[in-house]
Formats: sequence, C-alpha cells, structure tokens
Amino acid sequence: MRAFVVCIIFCISCCLPYAARGEDAIVDSVSVRLSFLRGVSELDSALCGNNNTLRRLNDVFADSAYVINSVSVRGSASPEGVFGENNTLASLRSATLAQVVGDISCGIADVDTLRSGIDWDMLSGKLESCQEKWAPKAIEIIDNTPIWVIRENRVVDSRIRRLKRLERGKAWEYMDTIFFPGMRYADCCITRSKKMQDQIPLSAADASVVESEEPVEITPPIYVAESQDYTSVVPSPGPKVKFAVKSNLLYDAALTPNLGIEAEFGDCWSVSADWMCAWWGKRNVHRFWRVYGGELELRRWWHSQAGEMSLTGHHAGVYCQMLTYDLGFGSRGYQGDRWSHAVGLSYGYSLPLGRYFNIDFSIGIGCLWGEYKKYHIEDNCYVWRSTNNRRWFGPTKAEVSIVYVIGGKADKKVTMFASD
Repeated sequence: MRAFVVCIIFCISCCLPYAARGEDAIVDSVSVRLSFLRGVSELDSALCGNNNTLRRLNDVFADSAYVINSVSVRGSASPEGVFGENNTLASLRSATLAQVVGDISCGIADVDTLRSGIDWDMLSGKLESCQEKWAPKAIEIIDNTPIWVIRENRVVDSRIRRLKRLERGKAWEYMDTIFFPGMRYADCCITRSKKMQDQIPLSAADASVVESEEPVEITPPIYVAESQDYTSVVPSPGPKVKFAVKSNLLYDAALTPNLGIEAEFGDCWSVSADWMCAWWGKRNVHRFWRVYGGELELRRWWHSQAGEMSLTGHHAGVYCQMLTYDLGFGSRGYQGDRWSHAVGLSYGYSLPLGRYFNIDFSIGIGCLWGEYKKYHIEDNCYVWRSTNNRRWFGPTKAEVSIVYVIGGKADKKVTMFASD
C-alpha cells in the first residue's frame, strides 16, 4: 500500500511541471451589433453607431493578448411585411455581418451562423417597460398566440395580425415608430481566452529557439466610414398609406379608357376613385360612343391569409357613380346630357400576381336613376323624340381590373427582394 501511494505522488510530481508550462486561459465574451435600415441587408457604416461597432471588431481581432475561441452571428428583422421574407432578410443581415467578421479576421475565425428571424423576446422586453395601457395585452398576444393560428388545415389568424388589430392599429403604429427600428440588426458574439505567460523558466535550448524566432504580426483590414463623423438617427417609419393605380379591362375592351387610384388606410380599409372617358364618333354615319363619368368606393378587406399583403384577398364595399353619355347607332341615339347616378354594394376578390401587380374581380348591385333623351336622324339632322326617366335596380358595376401597387406589396424596399 505504501509503495502504491509513493508511486502516485511521484507521477503527480512529474506531471506538474508540464502542466505549469501550459497556458492557463481566462475566458470572456464580446458582443457587438450592426444596425440596418428598414428592408435593407447591406452594411451602412455611418448608421446608428455602426462605425464604432466596426472599430470594436477591429480592436478585438487585433488584440494579440487573446485567442479567439468562437464567433457566432445572428440577424433580426422587424415584424411588419411578409413573414417569410422577414426571415430571409434577417438571414441576409447575419450573412453580411459574417462576411465583415471574415474580412476583419483575415479568415482566421470560423463564424457560426445562428438561426435568424424576428426577435420577439426583444419586442416583449421593450413592451414590459412601455407605459402605454395596451402594452400588457400586446405582451399577452406575443406570449400566447402562435405565429400562425391554424384550424382545419387553414390559416385563420396570426400573431402579427392580432397585434395589428390591437387598439384599432394605434398600438402597431406606436411600435412601428418606437420599437421596430431597433429590431433591424445583426449581432456578433465572440468568446476569447486571455493568454497567460509561463511561470517556469525556459531551458537554454527553448530560450534560444524563442529568441531566434522573428515575431509575425497580422494586421486585419480596417473597416471605417469615409467620414469619421456620423449622426445616430432612428429610421423614420414607412408610409402609413399604400397607393395603387388600376384600370378596368372590361371598360378598355369596350373602347372606354379609364384609370383609377386606390389608397389603403388602417389594416383593412381602402378608398378608390375611378374615372372613364370615351369620345369616339363618325358624324358622317351618325355613330357616336361618348361616355364619361366616375366612381367612388369604400372597401373593407378580408385577407385570404393572416399577414397577407395589402389590397389582396376578399373585399366588400359601398360605391356611388355618376356618368353622362351620348350613344348614336346610325338612325337613332340616346343622350344623357344630365348626370345619371347610381349607388350600390359590391363584392370581389383581388388576386396577387407578384410583388407589384394584382388582378381584381368585382361585381356590384345597386340602384341607377337619371334622365335621358331619345333622338333619330332625319335629313341629316338630329330630331328629338322623347325625354325619359330611367330607374333601374340590379347589376350596375362589373370590374376585372389590373392593379399596380406603388412601391410593391412589401412595406419597404429590400436589397435582396423585400420585407421588414
């Protein structure tokens, strides 16, 4: 037994000098953040302290007193816009930061890219310190509502859509202005170990080897802004109103040029104004096709999927119309030289055709009334025959319109293709 204990002590005493000659490391971590504008994944070194972040990264990788253990990056996007495109945008932001880290470290550091997306924890944390009365309800929605609410294999609601409806959209507008700009970022976490000098003197042979080695210094590239001065700003939120221009293909087919504009407001409302004008005619054969008038319509939208873009999906509305006309068919004609009017209810569906275009199908039923004159042609003269009052209840509106959404359906310009 005594021999065994002596053997153990001898082994330990032999190993201690070698252990002492190794490097004891003190591990710490450094976290930095790059900020991005709405919908952008490219680096802007002058934005919101990004210049200082790049300098900090240069200092970390240039510090020879440390050994880099690991580097991880993660991107985030704010929740407005299309959910899937937001996740892609967050991934592109993390890729941008990973590229910056790779350039600064001269490729020495292996960068681990973590899963990127909307930072709901960050938004929830900001809401906890918010004094608005709706903030607890917003936190409850984030904590208890899944990203997509699915019933019978259909998406019927979503977390984002419930947040948009909170306080009739006022809560969403507040978060868009105050909280969302800070959610457009990419984070980098660096863990490193500080080198400790050996405490045991080196042998003469080791010392000669060290003295003979010439130090090699690696200077990483310096990322700085062209201007050393920058202003920390919070990006202003995008426009609250989405506009679209459209043309009814049915009127176009009837040789009646027309143009309309539609403006979205709130989360599910829009108002549109349309105008048409045709002034064709051949006096020698007494054929005329002269129509001009307009329409105003208020629409309520129900998107086919939660979180779907504006001006798409099912819609119902109320509209009013007014028009005047002169229609001649050779030997007879009809002239409404005073305004005719119509009011009615409409229903339709707008189908997206990409980021910028929709096709809108709509039909309306209502009441039309107005005065018109009948006339015929005698000896190359227009002879009045009678004045009549028209009263009509039934279809007064049919629409198959091509719609161009100004700026695209995403709430912001995206360098890659869309979102935030």
